[in-house]
Amino acid sequence: MSDRVTRPTLIGAAGLVWCLAAAPNARAQVDSSQVTDTSAAPDSVPPAGRPPARPPAPPTAAEPGARWRTSWFPYLTGGANDSPVLSFRVRHWQPAEYEARTTYTAAVNGDAGIAPRGSRFVGASFKAPGLWDGWRVSSLAILQRESRYGYFGLGNDTEFEPDSVSDEDPFLYRVRRTRYRGAVEVTRRLKGPLQLAFLADYEHARFTSLPGPSRFVDDVPSGVLKQDDISGRLALVYDTRDNEYNTHQGLLLEAGTQVGSGGDGYTRQYAILRGYLSVREGTVLAARVAGSGMGGTPSLDARFVLPGWEREVPVLGGEYSHRGLDYGRLTGTGVLFGNFEVRHDLLSLGDLGGITLVAFLDAGRVFEGEDFRLTTKDMKVGGGGAIALRILRSSIFTFNYARGPDGGNFSVGSGWMF
Repeated sequence: MSDRVTRPTLIGAAGLVWCLAAAPNARAQVDSSQVTDTSAAPDSVPPAGRPPARPPAPPTAAEPGARWRTSWFPYLTGGANDSPVLSFRVRHWQPAEYEARTTYTAAVNGDAGIAPRGSRFVGASFKAPGLWDGWRVSSLAILQRESRYGYFGLGNDTEFEPDSVSDEDPFLYRVRRTRYRGAVEVTRRLKGPLQLAFLADYEHARFTSLPGPSRFVDDVPSGVLKQDDISGRLALVYDTRDNEYNTHQGLLLEAGTQVGSGGDGYTRQYAILRGYLSVREGTVLAARVAGSGMGGTPSLDARFVLPGWEREVPVLGGEYSHRGLDYGRLTGTGVLFGNFEVRHDLLSLGDLGGITLVAFLDAGRVFEGEDFRLTTKDMKVGGGGAIALRILRSSIFTFNYARGPDGGNFSVGSGWMF
């Protein structure tokens, strides 16, 4: 399931999460050398001149892991060019040690959500970043319908004419996308921060035109496109982040290759490079550069996603790739984009949460009918600001406004963009 549909709401969720959050286990320690045993019988007194025998230390039992907890709560997030999605989650999870890089060792989640305009989803996932030493496992199953996904054609030069969208023709740049997806990813730590990750993925996608004329019908006259894709992806991951839920310092670098059966078959090489620098208390600079090139004849749906480690990235447009563009605004067999953020804590309450102001700049382009290359030519640039609300160590919500080549764009995200 795409992480953009799994976000807690600001109203009500904070109180629930507060009540259900795990406190660190208290541990009482007693020094046995300071304990005096007054129950010894007279015949147990040692002979004169001999020191009393120290009683044997009790066996040390292995400390059990934190108990598993169950919580449930509603949450609200933005949809793909749609109205907000009201969702509900049931979560069975095991808290991690307080000093751990993640807030939990493992979690089983069940989610469902619906939007007023017809988008909806139901999904289940299992994530275990710390349950087994040296291993990480992530799996998901999702059934999802996005009733207003963007389709503007293929390539970097597709045009958007706002005046052509009217009450009579509201779906000129929209298509309904339905996805059935199942995926399992296994990561093995090789040495230090270097890891190897393998992803196995199956997906069935169906694109359906909406009433009236549309760019999708121009390219697919039948108005319906069904595609199946079985893929495998192998990636090297280098991770030195200080923590994973609210990173202040470190690098997260990944590069990989993917082989898929979608379309007439395709291959993909990609890289996503992220860096974080804390320049002062409460201020973080964050940057990301990502690129991907595909060979063969990929499916349309494969063009819309980048198979990142533990979370796919929708490209190009939306709050997780380019906030100045609609979801699906640019689509191609290759993509190159970058993001830069300045995050400054306006109010910090430590582990209780806080309010963060974000200034950002996004730029990117796609390649269709041409080879991928490193270039700044024909980049679509957008920038703006955001307010991020942090609740405990579990939830981050971002409210973004950006100006891009097509005008203003508002979006809602959960967690940091990257």
